[in-house]
Amino acid sequence: MFESVKALIVVFVVCVGAFVFARIAFGEFVSVKIMDRWRNVFLLSTVAAFLIPNFWVFLLVFGAIAALAAGREDVKPAIYLLLLFAVPAAGERVPGFAGIRNFLNLAPYNILAIAVLFPLLFAGGKTREKTRTGMLADSCFIAFSVLSLALAFRDTTMTDGVRRFSTYFLTAFGPYLVFSRYCWSKENLKIATIACVTPLVALSGVGLVETLLSWHVYVNAVDNWNISFFTRYLARSGFLRAYASVLGPITFGLFLTVGFALSLSVLAASKRKLFPLMAVAALGVGLIVTFSRGPWIGAAFGAFVIAATMDRPLTGLMRLAGAGFVTTIALLMTPMGPKLISMLPFIGDVEPNTISYRQNLFEVGWAYVMKYPFFGSEGYLNAPEMQSLVQGQGIIDIVNSYLQVALDKGIVGLALFVGVSGFSALNGLGAIKRARAIDPDYAIYVQGWVAALFGALLTLATTTNVNAQIAEVHWLLCGICVGAARSVALAGRANAARGESDSGDDPPEPPGGRPAKTRAASGPSPASLPPHLRQYARR
Repeated sequence: MFESVKALIVVFVVCVGAFVFARIAFGEFVSVKIMDRWRNVFLLSTVAAFLIPNFWVFLLVFGAIAALAAGREDVKPAIYLLLLFAVPAAGERVPGFAGIRNFLNLAPYNILAIAVLFPLLFAGGKTREKTRTGMLADSCFIAFSVLSLALAFRDTTMTDGVRRFSTYFLTAFGPYLVFSRYCWSKENLKIATIACVTPLVALSGVGLVETLLSWHVYVNAVDNWNISFFTRYLARSGFLRAYASVLGPITFGLFLTVGFALSLSVLAASKRKLFPLMAVAALGVGLIVTFSRGPWIGAAFGAFVIAATMDRPLTGLMRLAGAGFVTTIALLMTPMGPKLISMLPFIGDVEPNTISYRQNLFEVGWAYVMKYPFFGSEGYLNAPEMQSLVQGQGIIDIVNSYLQVALDKGIVGLALFVGVSGFSALNGLGAIKRARAIDPDYAIYVQGWVAALFGALLTLATTTNVNAQIAEVHWLLCGICVGAARSVALAGRANAARGESDSGDDPPEPPGGRPAKTRAASGPSPASLPPHLRQYARR
């Protein structure tokens, strides 16, 4: 308990400082009252995670905190974004009941979805009326869900099948369906953006502390829960790879990729640039201390998408190139710069075996997919040809989310998974121009979420989608891009209808025809004007 309290003090101090900074940096976007309420909810959840020794009691307390906070919030999905990374992403199987053992695996983010998102899903609330926008993404999502339901009961018991699909239901249905149907007006999208960026800025600070102290502080909370959850320390080039509450460096880097793209949109929309720029820098530092190459590339790609979708893309790309050049020079001038360059994929020489493992994984894994091309295989991890991929820990690490979907659900499942992601991204891209016609700031926030989705989709090729909240983040990014596209389409339709009503037919003439214009109405008499202007008055 002493180690847990010591770790809590470190996390508490860093997070308080981050929220004080957020009040200054994002004060023009979110009121002080809302920011203070978010701070209190975030810190209360953090304290509960470190001080409550029973995991199941903590889940009840965390669910109650989230439900009460959502009840007071106008934009309820913002609470989900705020608390998604607030506590350790550790899970445990429910002991079971009525003779059923190990019924379901639960983690805090599952409880968060139950407390915040599912009431919105079943109660309706502020969801948008249906439009044709996003129908292809919705169709792929429904088909993928039906396929997941069918394959959950393949070659297994009824109890295990229920457990598998229940896990998918908690993971996907709330984030995608709620975020794709919510009313994402400019104000709501702005609040959601700040609610996602602020805790990630705080966790970037925690990550820096972890690397400097060589100490994973959130692991102490997991140890205090006394659950069977495996955590480990990973280093690269002598530096501890930070992962904060996410408990995995690549996973943490993926989430910071999302936050980095969103922070760039906040910077673009802000009038006072200094503090939002510092938020971007903080998230950049957080990305660095994960020492994860995939998220670095994903973050750069997200920045490229934002620059390429600006009103003047050439100017945006030139600015991005200039900012990248200055950042690279600044890093090279530090003692850490050459080490970071040596970690870059295909350029550096640090741990090249991880790149060769990924290449070998794809070759062997895809060859196995071709043996069961349509719907995949249940026992792919035990296949003889896959045993060459077993690592020193005795496991096969499927560090490619797309390959994992193909192995488990075949090419049909992969096509539907990519279909949801691709059509969601296309919906978001199409919404940017329409949002710009309504309000330029509206388009900036849409750009941020679309760029976050693109960055995450690229990073998914370097990690598994079963770690921590990766699946939840993927589905909510798809959902919010579809939801934003729907909201923009409806806002444009409303503006068009309003314009037609304002420019209606002229009122009918009064009986007897129009009154004759008076001398005052027709302008001054020519005689009253200077000689050189009289000819114009006569006309």
